Amino acid sequence: MHIAAWRPCVVDEELIGVVVYNFPGESLLPPAAQGLNLVLGDRVRIIEEHEGGWYRGWALDPEGRTGVFPKNAVRVRPLAPAGARGRGKGPGQQEAHVAHEIFVTLKEWAQGARRLFVQGDKRLGDLRRLTYDLVELRKTLLSGTLPSDEYRRLQQDAVHKLSSGSRLLELDTIIRGEDGAPASLEASSIVEIYRLFKTAHLPPTTAPAALRKYTHAAPPLCCVVQLQNLALKSSDDAEVLVSLYDDQKTEFVTENAVLEWRAGRGALEGGRVVFADLKKLPEGSRVFLVAQIVRRGAMELRENGEGKKASGQVIRRPWGVAVLDVTGLLRSGDAGQEEVKGDNLLAPIVACGQSESLAATMRRAIAAKANEQKDLATVLVSGQVFRQPIKQVREEHPYLFVGSPPVARLLSHPDVVVPADVRNDIYISLERAEFKATRNVEVSVAVCDDAGAVLPAAIAAGVGVPSGDRHQSVVYYHEDKPRWSETVKLSVGFQQFASSHVRFTFKHRSSNENKDKNEKPFALAYLPLKSDDGTALPDKSYRLALYRIDGRKYSTDEKDKSASVAYLELPSEEQKIDLTSAAYTEKKGAALPAAGCFTYSPREVFLVSSQVCSTKLTQNVHLLGLLKWKTSSATIHNNLKAILEMPATQVLRFLQDILDVLFDILSYNTAPDPDHVDALVFRALVHMINLVCRESQQQFRPVLDQYIKENFFGAMAYHKLLHCLSVQINHATERDEDRTFLIRTMKAAEYLFKFIVQSRLLYAQMNQNEGDDQFRASMVSLLQALAQLTQSRKATFKTIQGTIIRYIPAVIPEILRVMEPVVVSRLFVGLIGPTLHEPLYQQQLEGVLAVVQSPLFRLAECRRVLLPVFCQFLHELLARDDDQILGKCAEVLGEILVLLAGKDVQSGPHDLGVMVETLLRSVVRVVNRLGGRPISEEFLVILLSIFRQMSDAHYTQLIASIDALAAAPGGGAGDSPDSHLLEEFLQEIFLPFRSLFSKGMFPRLWTDMIMLQNAVILEVLRNMSLTIRDRFLQPFKYQLWSNFFDCAVAFCTQEALQLETFSEHKRKRLQEQYEDMRLKMALEVRVMWNSLGSKKINFVPHLVTRLLDLSLIPVEELRRTILPLFFDMMQCEFRLPKQSAADAPGGGAGGTGGTASRKELLEQRTIFGKLDAFHHETMKALDVYIEGGRGDGDYVALFEEIMVERCQNNWQMKERALRLVEQLVEQMRLLFEYRDVMTSVDVDVESRMCCTVNLLEYYERICKREMYIRYLYKLRDLHLQLANYTEVAFTLEHHARLLLWTDEHLVEQLRSPDFPHFETHRELKEQLAYEMIRFFDMGKAWEYAINRDSGVFKELLTLYETDVFDYRKLSDVLQRMAAFYDKIISPQQMRTPCEYFRVAYWGRGFPAAWRNKAFVYRGAECENIRDFTDKQMQRFPGCISLKTMDPPGNEIKESDKMYLQVWKVEPVAQLEERFSGKPVSHRIRSFFLTNDIQTFTYHRRLHSHTKDADFANMWLERTTAHTRCALPGLLRWALITQHTVDRVPPIQTAIETLQAKNDDIHRLIEKFQENPAGEIDPQMGGILGGVVDPAVNGGIANYEKAFLSLEYREKHPDAEERERIRVLQELIVRQVPLLEAALDIYGSKVKDSMRPHYEHLHSSFLKQKDHVTQCYGSAPPLFTLPKQRPAAARSYSNVELRKNGPKWYAGEHSGSTLSINGDTPPAAARQPKRSLGSFSSISLRSSRDSQSLTPVELSQPLQATRPRRDSERKAPRPGSGRVGRPGSELSLAEENEGGPQSPLLAAPPPLPDKKAENGTLKRRKTLEAIVPLAPEKPPLPEELFPGLLDLPPKSAGSGTLRRDSPALSKRSDSSVSPRSASATPPPVPEKPGHLAPGKAIPHPEDSSV
Repeated sequence: MHIAAWRPCVVDEELIGVVVYNFPGESLLPPAAQGLNLVLGDRVRIIEEHEGGWYRGWALDPEGRTGVFPKNAVRVRPLAPAGARGRGKGPGQQEAHVAHEIFVTLKEWAQGARRLFVQGDKRLGDLRRLTYDLVELRKTLLSGTLPSDEYRRLQQDAVHKLSSGSRLLELDTIIRGEDGAPASLEASSIVEIYRLFKTAHLPPTTAPAALRKYTHAAPPLCCVVQLQNLALKSSDDAEVLVSLYDDQKTEFVTENAVLEWRAGRGALEGGRVVFADLKKLPEGSRVFLVAQIVRRGAMELRENGEGKKASGQVIRRPWGVAVLDVTGLLRSGDAGQEEVKGDNLLAPIVACGQSESLAATMRRAIAAKANEQKDLATVLVSGQVFRQPIKQVREEHPYLFVGSPPVARLLSHPDVVVPADVRNDIYISLERAEFKATRNVEVSVAVCDDAGAVLPAAIAAGVGVPSGDRHQSVVYYHEDKPRWSETVKLSVGFQQFASSHVRFTFKHRSSNENKDKNEKPFALAYLPLKSDDGTALPDKSYRLALYRIDGRKYSTDEKDKSASVAYLELPSEEQKIDLTSAAYTEKKGAALPAAGCFTYSPREVFLVSSQVCSTKLTQNVHLLGLLKWKTSSATIHNNLKAILEMPATQVLRFLQDILDVLFDILSYNTAPDPDHVDALVFRALVHMINLVCRESQQQFRPVLDQYIKENFFGAMAYHKLLHCLSVQINHATERDEDRTFLIRTMKAAEYLFKFIVQSRLLYAQMNQNEGDDQFRASMVSLLQALAQLTQSRKATFKTIQGTIIRYIPAVIPEILRVMEPVVVSRLFVGLIGPTLHEPLYQQQLEGVLAVVQSPLFRLAECRRVLLPVFCQFLHELLARDDDQILGKCAEVLGEILVLLAGKDVQSGPHDLGVMVETLLRSVVRVVNRLGGRPISEEFLVILLSIFRQMSDAHYTQLIASIDALAAAPGGGAGDSPDSHLLEEFLQEIFLPFRSLFSKGMFPRLWTDMIMLQNAVILEVLRNMSLTIRDRFLQPFKYQLWSNFFDCAVAFCTQEALQLETFSEHKRKRLQEQYEDMRLKMALEVRVMWNSLGSKKINFVPHLVTRLLDLSLIPVEELRRTILPLFFDMMQCEFRLPKQSAADAPGGGAGGTGGTASRKELLEQRTIFGKLDAFHHETMKALDVYIEGGRGDGDYVALFEEIMVERCQNNWQMKERALRLVEQLVEQMRLLFEYRDVMTSVDVDVESRMCCTVNLLEYYERICKREMYIRYLYKLRDLHLQLANYTEVAFTLEHHARLLLWTDEHLVEQLRSPDFPHFETHRELKEQLAYEMIRFFDMGKAWEYAINRDSGVFKELLTLYETDVFDYRKLSDVLQRMAAFYDKIISPQQMRTPCEYFRVAYWGRGFPAAWRNKAFVYRGAECENIRDFTDKQMQRFPGCISLKTMDPPGNEIKESDKMYLQVWKVEPVAQLEERFSGKPVSHRIRSFFLTNDIQTFTYHRRLHSHTKDADFANMWLERTTAHTRCALPGLLRWALITQHTVDRVPPIQTAIETLQAKNDDIHRLIEKFQENPAGEIDPQMGGILGGVVDPAVNGGIANYEKAFLSLEYREKHPDAEERERIRVLQELIVRQVPLLEAALDIYGSKVKDSMRPHYEHLHSSFLKQKDHVTQCYGSAPPLFTLPKQRPAAARSYSNVELRKNGPKWYAGEHSGSTLSINGDTPPAAARQPKRSLGSFSSISLRSSRDSQSLTPVELSQPLQATRPRRDSERKAPRPGSGRVGRPGSELSLAEENEGGPQSPLLAAPPPLPDKKAENGTLKRRKTLEAIVPLAPEKPPLPEELFPGLLDLPPKSAGSGTLRRDSPALSKRSDSSVSPRSASATPPPVPEKPGHLAPGKAIPHPEDSSV
């Protein structure tokens, strides 16, 4: 990109781009191009563009560096001019804050969504829907095309969805303002913030102001419905009556809204209906939206203009009904959502039947199922529900009222009737009728006056259509019993109401238009609107009298009034007509009631019902009499008393009218007994106020307030109200009835005083403030009388006193309008302030709370009067242990603190100072006393709020007040005040803080609340630290300083402050708002530490753990602050003061708070101590913290850097300190490696074992037994997971070695986590011994428990037999030991020897513990190489198996891949000397051939270039591998530390092969001798056939051809080859008697079917025997053996030749022991006998025999106090190296006293005995002479066998048991096992080199080895 191609973007506007796809710019572009990484959804600020399609800019979320990116990776959006907006300051002014919050929040939700997906949580679907909705909302909000009200609605919807998603993901709770934006909490009190968090589970936006008055009643609902797509197949117009129907009550709940459907347009006009003032739905109710469709036209339906001429008839005919269930929509509004939408709801239209009524059709539609309505026509309905009054909906959503949609109201009164809501509606419902022979009836309804005139515009079918003179009902075709269920609305003026009635006329309608025009009404009925007592007609159903009309007399002319009003003379209802009277029963056929042309028809029925919804018309006669009190003054007493008995709803409905009447009576009463009437009026007024103040009627309080403010005009009422109040107070002592009424009066005191004050103000306004002084004096007198009443000690006044104190503060706002605030304050101090009786504490607290919440307390001059009194009162109550009282105290304190923190209150330091002096210590004590009780949270918030509002001056004032309190009893006895109280106070402060950090008081999601709490505590601790440094350094208070350090560390390490664990957005927000408070506290800790001076030594090492916890916080600056303190602690321990710290000169900083001077430190004489205490504490803490997840690699590097730098600058302790730092660094690295492995889910158990052993070795090396034992049991648990029971026993043995067989007390460091109840060494060691026996048994390793000198059984036997003399336990041990012996020799115990495998891990893809290293693994029982390889491949998925045995090159070792090399190796067994020369069973011998192995061999065939490469030229390469430790052991594998590679000549291979075959035959014979009666080995026939009659390999003939021919002898004339030829001949001769014995066994057991095969083998054997005898000689038969002699001659085995060479053979003849060079090895080089693992090095002597039995010191090295299980090690003995079945070279031949002994089959001589030398077991190296088969041949010269020492061993079970070769003894010097003998027992095998971090290890496969 050329520089000239870049140009700046548009100058006058900023360009913001939204990333539309990911772009990894840093990796795709070269570094010089400065590519910018972009993530989908990020925003970038664009500053330059390139013509090649590139932009340059920086990321805004989060703000980053400047870079380039392609143009098509972003979508550009210009913003408003930059102005003062800085770089990266967020969205522009046009972007809404909610839209930006959606963007940020969705990015944060991504992590939670990923977690839900991984967990398979079903909530992921909900989160997905919320995300899609928010994306669409954000797009709409940013479109810029929304009206303000719709924008506000969508914004609230978005905020609600954001909160829902955050709660679903359990994200932080966010406090929002009324606009939905996150609220700023900086200026708010902590108490106020706490309350906001507690209510944050409510809807995210606060309730509108208009709804706040509905605190105890459900707010009204407003439902807006839009009907669309109504298609009718009719040429007539129609009207649609829309209303809501309650299916539970079976009645309509709203009036009808009438919509017009025009046939010409085919659509509704408008279609929108508003239902106002809906009530909360009762439980179980179902509400339906019902649309009744009524056609207006001819009697018969004409579809689509059918017919030639349009009809002139207008008849209302039923068409159909549409029904939609809206219960869910309305209940969503009830649930608290301010706005709920329901879009695209389908309402099916059900057509009416031929004569079916609309009501019946509606019921049928409601009962119909969904599948029955799928083919019907539908109406598309959309609805919105608002939880607001209709007035507020109209103001906030004016677009909904465009076109003036009809507003349908309830057919009843709403819950709240406001004064402005004047309603005078009467609803008449036509129910049903029954006629005689009259059908097609139409009812015409009109409102007429008493003269018969129809009132104009007085009736309508519903809202939405103009009122008319008449209403025509629906006509049902051919129906003489119609059921209309139609409701009409009457609008009659209040003046016309008394003289009006409703007239119903009935007319027959004909389908013949001409005939229909001549039809006249045939009947009439009427219903008066006023009852006989003058009230409105009751709400009920009426059975009206139906009067037939004589058409000849009836005139339709409106001017003929005489005929038309004659019906008014007749009764309107049937119940008023008595047909049983004498006038109608004197004679049959008497005339019925009649008047004019109207005659009563008794057999016809007409029913209607009425509903009066009026705020002016009453149905109560007493209320009517009261409203007309001037005309009915005689009944005024009864009417006033009747108000007290009226229903509350009826009284409150006419609240304004009744109040007007009451104050009129009070002002203009002229009754003979005015005082009595005034008292009745006062009682009625108190009753009405109490009704309003009831909890169930709280919604009427705004109505009453509005009345007092706008509609009250009783200027003269205050005189009589004050008089009545005074009378009630003064007469409260006379009767119980008066006291009861006084209680009710006090409950109404708030509104009584409102009336009094408002009346006085009206009077003063009209009379120029006349009588002000008198009025104020009356008010003061009244309040003083109340105060005197509250101070009375009479028991009967307690209820009155409590009521007064509780309710009288409510009058403060009104009193302040007419009196001075300070005067009022003093009055209320006398009224509420003094401490009253204990039962009144609760009421007194409520009164104090009310005063605090009143305007009086907001005035500074009033607080100076009130606050000291209230604080002293609260101080006394806080000492009580009553949760109810304490809860109310907390509420009062919270209100005071909220008020003092408010911006609109001019609070000075004096106000908070009073609280600090009086209440702070009490609040602290309450917090500590309450502990975890629920109320403690409230007081903790109060405590934090006080601390937050305190300034430095307040802290000074607090200390001064405590000092003054401490000095008060002594009267100032000294110059310096006693600091005891101050110390106690500081200690009390630390307690709740530490509890906050450890347990947490607030929910985890209240992040802002918790951060604010921590900010306050940080400031408090910083101020307290100044006090501690100034006052408590001299004299020194250790506990106070220690508590400060504890509190500071707990502060920094609490979970809420670990910012690195939060999301990026949250971490950035918290850092910007609160910074990293941990760093500030760490700096304070360092200042406090430096201030200690010579007192620092008091905190070493106790403070190490806490500061280490602090330093592990992953903040580099904090670590650099704390880590130097560790070096300071080291110096403190190293440089100990000569005298004690208390007597040290200077004693510290001496109150200056500064650091001790250097001169002071140098003047003190010092001695140089150790660093043990610091070392021990640090290592123990590191082990716990790092394993718990603390710290990282950067910490290790920083720790090493800082500590090494300081140690090198201190010459006195440099050496020791550097060594300590090195150990700590090594420990941390090992612990981090261990933690990473243990916490990784994809790491196998073997890697975890390896890291555990590394830590074991480290802790053993540094003698940390407690941690050593801890990790021993961790290793034990890992072995148990894999069922490695033998390794489990060895692991427990390491713990047992640390214990003594004494009753010494068991220190904590040596205890077992499995057996914590044991108290002595003996108890625990004994238990561990039994555990080892159990696991050896489970692992079938019985020999390890019984076959050792210091085995578990042997030590227990010695313990029980000679020490504790517990013969019962001794018997049990012997029985278990015998059982182990039985298991070893029992054929039923199948014990398959384990195979061993060499595994090499090549490549850098492997973990560091395995990378480029080779190991020997001990396979599981019956595990072959294929299964083992598959298991290794599964450990490391993706590794490549190498099929060759060649060492890999560097390209493989350095590659990033993983290469695995696995093959089988043969163990080189070491058998014990006690088996020498004895007939040992192969079941005993086989175990020792495959266990305790440290040397392994494997070989491969070398390529030959000759043609005959089978025998004569088959060279082998044999590799001998030495492992770091023997197997089995602590692990199932061992690192290969050394390789030796030798070449094996062909003849030697032949010798070993032949010897192996002889071993196989010997094993078959031995197995038969174990059980002669049993079956023979199935392999016997095949083995014998392969030797006697070889069909493939040719048998010994090939050996003779290859090695025994003259040609071979001539080519190999040297003595070495001649000796090998002689040995080969000898093995051929030795094979003959073995074959003979085996064939005899085979012949005795062979089945008849296999007899011919045996005969063939026998004949072949005889031929071979003759050939061998003739050519090479013979050997005596197997079953004619003579008696054994101790030094019997024997032949050589190939293994002995291979291991010891010719000189060993010569040594046997000469009786001398030779080294590899032919010399006798020195005594020091002779290795002692190797045991199978010593259990303990401490002899089991009784206490009386022991001179001194010193316990093991914990500080001593572990090596010097305990030998290991493998402390005595024998030299390794290689085997034959062949892969075959176990064999044996021990002779099991029976004794034959008379016959000669065969030198070939004689039993081998016994191995040397052991003897004790200086208490140590030594091997006596003596070799017994072996008689050769051909004594005439000379001994083999040494120089002929230089390479035989390294020949591969034979397989388990084959080869001789002798292993005392001098050559072998030298090899053992170079590769001594960790279990080898030494004076000092060796430590746990040192850590494998491949696991040592940072240490270069020579490659085990190096060709130079």
